[in-house]
Amino acid sequence: MAEDRQADAQTQKRRWHRAAIALALCAVLLAISHRPILLAIGRQIALHYAARENLKANFRLEGNVFTNLTVRNLHAVPTGPSDVESIDVDLARADYGLFAPLRHGLTSIKNLDVRSARIVLNPAKAPLRPRPPDPKKKITLPDVFPERVHLVDATVIVRNRPHDFVLEHVDLDLNPRNPGQLKIDKLQLVGGQMWLRVAAQTSYANRILILREVALSNDERVRELRVDASRIGERKLAINLDYSAGAGKLSGSFALNEAQASLNTDLHVHAEKVPAGVINKYAALPEDCIRGQMEKLDVDLSGLISAPRTWQGKLIGREDSLRKSAIFSSKESRSTAASFRSPRETAWRFCKGATSSRARTSFISGARLNCRPI
Repeated sequence: MAEDRQADAQTQKRRWHRAAIALALCAVLLAISHRPILLAIGRQIALHYAARENLKANFRLEGNVFTNLTVRNLHAVPTGPSDVESIDVDLARADYGLFAPLRHGLTSIKNLDVRSARIVLNPAKAPLRPRPPDPKKKITLPDVFPERVHLVDATVIVRNRPHDFVLEHVDLDLNPRNPGQLKIDKLQLVGGQMWLRVAAQTSYANRILILREVALSNDERVRELRVDASRIGERKLAINLDYSAGAGKLSGSFALNEAQASLNTDLHVHAEKVPAGVINKYAALPEDCIRGQMEKLDVDLSGLISAPRTWQGKLIGREDSLRKSAIFSSKESRSTAASFRSPRETAWRFCKGATSSRARTSFISGARLNCRPI
């Protein structure tokens, strides 16, 4: 009797095994036979979403849908109001795990390969300037941090005044197993600053991008830029910068995490002997807005990026022969201006809800910040 039961159990087990194999084969055959249908459905979905953004797109879609997709000969132009002026991509391929995009979104992409891409954006007629985000809109961190990235001849242009932002003919290879390289034929900022043939060494282990020794000019260099997206699944991102200009140096760290439909920030900056013109250059300010040299600057700031009333921290600086004008401006047409030439040390503590009559008040895009001397 025991032997009969054991034989029956083995027979039943073999039947289930055969049924599982047959089911898997049916699924494979179904995927193969219906791949053209699935690709056609995917193409129509993409065209639908493009039309919602007032874009007319034309492209060819390839792949097996479940683990990879390839877009060839993509061309998109606006048919109405749109931030996009044109998109042209010869080839874009994404590899991912089975059904992973449904569970983890774009963070599930294992390999991203883009060749001969040109994207031109025209977001607004008004010049782009650093502005606080709209507090009514939810702010999230980007999802696109593949495990491996390969870009060949990629160009991004953002229309602006007085100059366009241009990132032209970019070659980038990010491989977690081997060192890579970044090459940019032309980099132009909205202030008109331009660099040609920019190159950097890269590493990309565990979604941590590191750029080293980026020579911007003879006396200006990004010694290291680190973008840590290893915890992007937890909605956290960290950025570290080590920069030098002449005899000056600047280091900073910037941590972001999603909170309360916004981004909670933690910023730390330390600078010594940095030419004040660097601020004009990277903040898109007029060339002579700030002149002189920043002998020392320490900034510690935290809070929700879209809610200035939550910002807390301190700023300590020593300026030598520095002339400053039009520090802050607001939608209320208010401005704060200052001019000083002699060396001095000043420190302010940014306080949440300070009400002292001696408090110094600045306005940034209509948001009130209260500051008082330490």
